[in-house]
Amino acid sequence: MPLFIAGCGEAEQASGPRFGGQGSGVPVLTEPVQLSALEETLTSVGTARAMKSVTVYAETTGRVTAVAIEADGEVAAGELLLQLDDRDEQLAVELATVQLADAVRLVKRYTTVNARDANIPESQLDDARAAVDSARIALEQARVDLDRRQITAPFAGRVGLTEIDVGDRVDTNTLVTTIDDRQVLLINFSVPEVYVERVQRGTPVSVKLWDAGDEPVSGEIVAVDSRIDVNSRSFTARAAIDNQNDQFRPGMAFEISLNTTRGRFLSVPDVAVQWGADGAYVWVAEDGRAARREVRLIKRLAGAILVDGDLAENEAVVMEGVQGVRAGAPLKILSASNLDAGMQAASSSSPDATNG
Repeated sequence: MPLFIAGCGEAEQASGPRFGGQGSGVPVLTEPVQLSALEETLTSVGTARAMKSVTVYAETTGRVTAVAIEADGEVAAGELLLQLDDRDEQLAVELATVQLADAVRLVKRYTTVNARDANIPESQLDDARAAVDSARIALEQARVDLDRRQITAPFAGRVGLTEIDVGDRVDTNTLVTTIDDRQVLLINFSVPEVYVERVQRGTPVSVKLWDAGDEPVSGEIVAVDSRIDVNSRSFTARAAIDNQNDQFRPGMAFEISLNTTRGRFLSVPDVAVQWGADGAYVWVAEDGRAARREVRLIKRLAGAILVDGDLAENEAVVMEGVQGVRAGAPLKILSASNLDAGMQAASSSSPDATNG
C-alpha cells in the first residue's frame, strides 16, 4: 500500500506563494538580542537615631540644688544641666589649695637656707618636694570632685525631658535626661546579601516617613556592616539624611529606597522564550536556519526577559512564528508588515474563507 502524506504539497506551497511569494522557509519575525542593565529599586524600613545621642546620668550622689533643663531646648557643649550640693567639695578644694601653698613655701625655705651654706640634708629636701607633688595631686582630685557636682551637656544638641526637681536626691543610677544632636539623622536598614558589592558608602538613597505621603528627602549611605546575618541573609547599611530644619525626630520609622544595578544581561522578547523538558530555550536564526539555544532566566521585565546562555549581543532570536520552527528548519525572516500581509492572504485563501 503506497504511503500518502496528506497536505504535503500544500505545505510546500504555503512557504512560497501563500505568503506573498517569499520563497521556501518558515516565515518568522526576529529581533536582535540586546544587552541591558538590570536596574532595581530596593525598599526597606529603618528607625532613625541622632548623629550624636547620649543618656545623661549623675557621676556621684547628692542633693539637687538647681535644675537648668528645658525640655526640647537647645544646649551648648558644657552648659549646666543639674547642680548638686557642693559645699563639702568647695571646702576640700580650699583645704588642698592651702596645703599645696604650705608645701611650696617649705621647699623654698629649704632652698634659701642651703643657699646660705646651711647643711639641710638632701633627703629632707626631696621629701619636701614630694610633699609639693602630693599636695598638687590632692588639689586636682578635689577640683575633679567639685566638677562632678555639676552635670553639664557633653555636646551641643536638644535636651529631653527630666523628672528631677530641686531637693531630689540622685545617685549614679538616676537618669537625668537625654541629649540629641539631630542636625543629621542616621537610619539603619537591611539589604539582601546579593547587593553587598553594589551598596557602598556614598550610594544615594531616597527617604520618607513610613506612614506619610510627604515628598521624600535625599540622603546617602555612610556606613555598611562588615558581616552578613546568617538568618536573614542580609546586611545592615546606615543612611544619613540632613535634618537642619528639624522636621524629623530620632525614633521615627522611615522607608528607604535606593536604585541599584545587578550588572548587564542579555535581553530577549518575552514571546521568544519557549519551554521544553530541559527548561527554557529560544530559537536563533543561524545562517538562515533555526538553532535552539538553552537559556537561564534572570528577571522578567515589561515585554522582555533578561537571560543568561549561549547567546551574543545582536544575534537574531525568533519572536513570532515559533510554533512552526524546528531545529535546522530553514527560516524566512520577514518584517512585521510582510508577515501581516502573508497571514491575511493565507486567511483569505483558506477553505473557511472560500466557503464564506
